Amino acid sequence: MWLLITWLCAAIDAASAQPSGPAAHPAAPAGVPASLPNSAASGARAEFMAAMQRVQLNLDSPAAPDSAALKAYPIYDYLVAARLRRDLAWAPNADLDSVIDAFLRAHEGQPVARALRRQWLASLAERRRWDWFLPRAAELTDPVLICDRLQGRLATSDTERLAVEALARWNLVQRPPAECATVFAWLHAEGVVTPAMQEARARAALAADNPTLAREFIAEVPAERTAPLRQWLELLESPRPTLAALAATPEASVEPEALLAGFTRLSNTDSTSASAVLPSLLARPDLTPALRLRLWRAFALGSAYARQPAAITAFERLTADAADTQVQEWRVRAAIWAGNYAKALEWLGEMPQSLATQPRWRYWQARATAAVKDNDSAAPLFAQIAGMRDYYGYLAADHLHQSYNLNIHPTPDEADIQAALAAEPALIRAHALFDCDMADDAGAEWSSVLAGAPKPVKVQAAHLASRWGWYAQTIATLAQADDWDDVELRYPRPYAPVVAAASKLAEVPPDWILAIIRQESLFRKDAVSRADARGLMQMQPATAVAVAKRWHFAVPTRDTLFDPGVAVPLGAAYVRELLDRYGNQLDLSLAAYNAGPVSVARWLPAQPVDADVWIENIPYTETRGYVQHIFEHIVAFAAMRQADPPRLSSLMAPVGPSPPTAPSTSSLSERRVAH
Repeated sequence: MWLLITWLCAAIDAASAQPSGPAAHPAAPAGVPASLPNSAASGARAEFMAAMQRVQLNLDSPAAPDSAALKAYPIYDYLVAARLRRDLAWAPNADLDSVIDAFLRAHEGQPVARALRRQWLASLAERRRWDWFLPRAAELTDPVLICDRLQGRLATSDTERLAVEALARWNLVQRPPAECATVFAWLHAEGVVTPAMQEARARAALAADNPTLAREFIAEVPAERTAPLRQWLELLESPRPTLAALAATPEASVEPEALLAGFTRLSNTDSTSASAVLPSLLARPDLTPALRLRLWRAFALGSAYARQPAAITAFERLTADAADTQVQEWRVRAAIWAGNYAKALEWLGEMPQSLATQPRWRYWQARATAAVKDNDSAAPLFAQIAGMRDYYGYLAADHLHQSYNLNIHPTPDEADIQAALAAEPALIRAHALFDCDMADDAGAEWSSVLAGAPKPVKVQAAHLASRWGWYAQTIATLAQADDWDDVELRYPRPYAPVVAAASKLAEVPPDWILAIIRQESLFRKDAVSRADARGLMQMQPATAVAVAKRWHFAVPTRDTLFDPGVAVPLGAAYVRELLDRYGNQLDLSLAAYNAGPVSVARWLPAQPVDADVWIENIPYTETRGYVQHIFEHIVAFAAMRQADPPRLSSLMAPVGPSPPTAPSTSSLSERRVAH
């Protein structure tokens, strides 16, 4: 494979010496297959997918013998591995172990072997086949299999340094797998685990702000050592009453880190209550000056998150050594929220260069200068970032009434290089897997070839993935190549008919829908989040069902949310509901799409504020970035269809204190009838 990469680099160097071609990306240069090429391959693909479906349905045998075309299909081994995994789940036995072992040896180091190897090792451990398991379990990263290995070593009396390895696993601030129970019991029986170690592990969970795990760990600590641990736990789980009791009884003992942890949690969730209890806590005789300063820091940040006027005074009381990055950023946000631009300028001036030179803070330097001095003084500062393809660059251009500069620089599009890549066996498999909706496996094959490839090779690979319609891989590969200026490659327009229909139905511009899709799923229709949001527009199943009922759509299942024809109209309909709710204010609607309407209700200001100020003070880092990135995407998608990009100033109306209004029944009914 590296011979191929070396040849590709040489070819790219040679190509770069030639005159550059047209900037536009053609449909598919000669020699670069846009899809698996012929009817035989299409037939094999259909047979492969039908066979995989039988495996997923736990059917025990093929409907018919595998054809020669299926056996020659590039990813036939994935079907074989899937069948072995099914058989292993049904009826593991020695003969099957031998077959699996032979398969894994034949495909050692290949992505096709990974899931099967993990399942087989787990099965061997469950069956106590340590003679097979242990020789194959030298290098493991899976927590369950690591515990299995420890258990296997104990069962076979291989105890040299076992206590050291087992104790390292026991000490992790994680809920241990059940497979570790036997070896952990052995540690206790051998006297390796001491009460001091148990207490230290519980403290580590408390310090990690994980009260659920801490409660489990505290249960193992001898009772005589648990009082301060349980107090710390109460401070995390019920900070307001626990802190009130400590404020009322200053002679009651409390550990400094526990007090700080409880107050930090209260300040972040209920800054008003934190403000009420802080003076009494600061008056406690057992507080050191350093702890008082840390309490002030926690209060200042909590007040800033809640956009409370007290934040500025609290930040002013902090010493320079307490002004870490979090404080440096949030005190500027607090000053901006309060309209105290002179204080914002002061604090911006105290930022280190690494922070102050970021587009975010350069923009606010200009905004504050305009407020404190005048627009003429701010103009050169805005001009420094107005040419950037960036949320803050666009805002700066708006202040100067300049056109947006997207800095579009297409990358070379070399058909011969892409054809050579497409012929690499692992990428042939990646292409076939992607065509069969096995994107995770396809990504593993892709990475096996390109993870360490040089930038020019990755750029050509990104072109290749785009021609396959694998847009998530295109964008990810360009990012890995540190190439951000091929805007056309980074902003495709897939699912066009579905997006157009959803746009018409919900009266939401197509660019807005595409921008949300790109930010939510990177065009992966099979995307699933940790919170079980699904599909292109990452809707929670419960939200999707509720929207479907309101709009008289067919009620989706969890799996039908992976169908773009289901997911996109539902997502667009939900965006329309949010726009109706927030008076067509896109910033509020986007924030609610990401963080929920309950959060947005908490963030509404008491007095109207500029939209850029409101967005900057969204307390959730993820949501703030989400809203800003979608504005960037909307601009880029407009530019890619050769339209004048909308001005952010036209999309960002001032945010006021009015509570959200429910969408009108007549409005929704009209849309339902139209649908």
